[in-house]
Amino acid sequence: MSGPTVTRAVRLAAAGEPPRLDEQAELPVPGDDEVLVELDHAGVNPIDGYAAAGQIGDLSHLPRTLGVEGTGILAGTGTRVVLAGSGLGLTRDGTWAGAVVVPRDAVVEVPGELDPAQAGAIGTAAVTAYNALHVLGRIEPDDRVLVLGAGGGVGVVAVQLAKLAGASVVGQVGSPAKRAAVAGLGADRVVVAGVGNLAAEVGDFRPTLVVDPLGGGFTPSAVEFAAVGGRIVIVGVSAGQDISLPGRTFYRKGLSLLGYAGLVVTPEGRATATRALAADVVAGRLRIPVDEVVPLDRFDEAFARLRDRSVLGKVVLATQR
Repeated sequence: MSGPTVTRAVRLAAAGEPPRLDEQAELPVPGDDEVLVELDHAGVNPIDGYAAAGQIGDLSHLPRTLGVEGTGILAGTGTRVVLAGSGLGLTRDGTWAGAVVVPRDAVVEVPGELDPAQAGAIGTAAVTAYNALHVLGRIEPDDRVLVLGAGGGVGVVAVQLAKLAGASVVGQVGSPAKRAAVAGLGADRVVVAGVGNLAAEVGDFRPTLVVDPLGGGFTPSAVEFAAVGGRIVIVGVSAGQDISLPGRTFYRKGLSLLGYAGLVVTPEGRATATRALAADVVAGRLRIPVDEVVPLDRFDEAFARLRDRSVLGKVVLATQR
């Protein structure tokens, strides 16, 4: 009889302790409605940092492999799949490993010619951008879209998807170093602005749809210059979770404030978005910008890149290296 399947994996052993690479992590035998996936790339997201710090996730089930998204080959089939959702990295073992056992509804088959590094970065931020625009935002070709944090993992995809939908797009970045790259993704204009000068930099552009991964003071600023009847979709609060809205302006403009929650997206909704994104990437209409591919044993460097906000798009771990 063969022994248990083992793999290398980045594991969180206890809340408050730093995660470590385990070269001999044992995998469970796949149960009913579970499959084994041989992973090769996995995305790095802010939520992974919160999980590594023990701030989110099921702390009663430790040790646990980190990683909420990834890609690999479905064992025994040769089929490339994207993995996300179903509690990966939060309530059960995640994707920062050479292999993982996952629920079937966390797996989406994608074309074999999809670039693996980009595939590893589709499941979270790119799906968020897609759903913010197409599901919550109901984007139309005549929309004027403002993408806040346009150099981030959500923003770089949202800019491209908005242009693919026929909308006019302004992207906001916090650093001049990201201006040219975001412009290269198709934004009609890129503004370098913080909360204090955002309205002045946006100028006469009155967005009908705002994709907001920042929160904090950026959301009330967007309320002030959004078009009458506009929609603001909040997908994150990296600039601050406390948001104080100008209530009179909000209701007099008839604005809609919508919140996107990736953790409650249905498997069907995630699969629809993933397949659409993968098709666009394969066809050359869309690119998931990958700033750097980092070997799994240097995962701490990936965390550092996120903390210093130097990343354009995504950092991806190569889980077989």
